[in-house]
Amino acid sequence: MTELVKEDTLPLIEKYRPQTLDDIAGNKSQILFLKKFIETENIPNLLLTGDPGGGKTSAVIAFAKEYLGPLYNEYCMELNASDERGIEVVRSKIKIFSQRKSCSEKYKIIILDESDNMTSTAQLALKRTMEQYEGTTKFLFTCNNIENIISGIQSRCKIMFFGKIERADVLARLGEICYKEDINMSPDALNCILDLTENKSDLREMLNKLELVKANYGDPEKIIEEEHIFSLCDKPSPLLLRDFLDILQKGRLKDGIDIINNLKNDGYQSSDICITLNNEIINGFLMKNEEMKRQLISCIGNYNMFFLEGNESLLQIGGMVVDIYKIINHV
Repeated sequence: MTELVKEDTLPLIEKYRPQTLDDIAGNKSQILFLKKFIETENIPNLLLTGDPGGGKTSAVIAFAKEYLGPLYNEYCMELNASDERGIEVVRSKIKIFSQRKSCSEKYKIIILDESDNMTSTAQLALKRTMEQYEGTTKFLFTCNNIENIISGIQSRCKIMFFGKIERADVLARLGEICYKEDINMSPDALNCILDLTENKSDLREMLNKLELVKANYGDPEKIIEEEHIFSLCDKPSPLLLRDFLDILQKGRLKDGIDIINNLKNDGYQSSDICITLNNEIINGFLMKNEEMKRQLISCIGNYNMFFLEGNESLLQIGGMVVDIYKIINHV
């Protein structure tokens, strides 16, 4: 009973942290390669690279757990290289762990998350450690920027690129979690959670939004719709901004200014309005007119820079609406 209560009170981000390679959304071909390494017990040093939110950290941890099984706690060391980035870490932790005698035929595993933050001196020392203990210890690196990893480490690793998680994979994972948690969410609301997340692959941020939904709309009989998500996430409604763009396209400048002024009066930040507008233009509005889309994105981006610097008077916001109107109507 205690275990059930403990499990039920875990945050969703912890409760649904991937434990196996099958739990990881997206990057299916890379996951198949990792499974093959385990099946053949041909374990290389790995360097997983790609943008944040692609599942690199989850993949290396799940890989180590599946390979080591019950030996994981004893035979695996996890380090976040953004916190422990200097040469002392290599000398005091990594080398000592590599020197430990093993009672198993399996390799010891060292996971270095965000390894592109390690200093060059530390990486050079690490390269020598990799060479010295090649027969007993394997290294699993993750990084966002592979250019910050020295060539000596890159050449000793199997490099794998983890791309953005496909939208369909993200929605499938969110839908699965909603089902398990008895969250009755409409397909439009699920899409809305994804659209309101800046990094479309960042399942952690989406699970935090789901946590908020669960806390406020916990009744499984209640269907959660888009408007509930907009309200909870305190973001301007993409539907309203879609109407705003449509109104400007019909030549109704004053009505367009009123919509933006009402959003400001409701307390929405100008930068949030710009980001949502930008997403609507990228994802659908005037989809076939690429040149107009480019001009709109450039215009909104320039105004957003002013707003982020604190220059967001109603005069400037009105100026942005007028410039958007001119681009759309070729004025």
